[in-house]
Amino acid sequence: MTTRTSTIPAPGFSEPTRQAQQTFRAVLDALSRPTRPLPVAGPPEAPTSLGPALAAVLLTLLDEECSAWLGGRFADDAELDAWLAFHTGVRRARTAAEADFVVVDAAAVPALEDLAQGSDEEPHRSATVVLDARGCTGDRRWSAHGPGIEGFAVLVAPWADAEFFGRWTRNAAQFPRGVDLLVLDAGSVTGLPRTTRLGPTAPTTEED
Repeated sequence: MTTRTSTIPAPGFSEPTRQAQQTFRAVLDALSRPTRPLPVAGPPEAPTSLGPALAAVLLTLLDEECSAWLGGRFADDAELDAWLAFHTGVRRARTAAEADFVVVDAAAVPALEDLAQGSDEEPHRSATVVLDARGCTGDRRWSAHGPGIEGFAVLVAPWADAEFFGRWTRNAAQFPRGVDLLVLDAGSVTGLPRTTRLGPTAPTTEED
């Protein structure tokens, strides 16, 4: 007789409450200090398609009360589907336009204007794009201005395509409506909230 065994998803947080609180704080700090990467530690046994930092953010932000759409190389990842269902219970949106969270790699970012924008009365009902920027190369950069930035900051964005500047400008102009962006590298999260305005060129700084 052949015994069938079910595949058990990889572990999530080893200390769920403490680690989720730490990650949530990092996300909030990233959004309140736009363009500044902040460290995030995640489960070392996360699905290979995610990596620890992205896994930590998804474990923290997703639950059964919200919906997520996965695009790009995440779209048909059975291991990831099982892991998210087991650890978060998140509902899967049929389209990016219907999702609370849009999880993508740099090659698959939807047009921001096609995502949930919220409303003047309920701006929190807009989408958050969670972007995996690992492995991205390039030299796109802009000056960034707005709440949480003293003077200006430099947004280094190797993950951005040629259309991003125009789309972000239109997105920021909709405030209080509009999309927020979280950019994940191997061990950090960078926030770009809808309140941040980008300039076409980045002034030279000593840090550059």
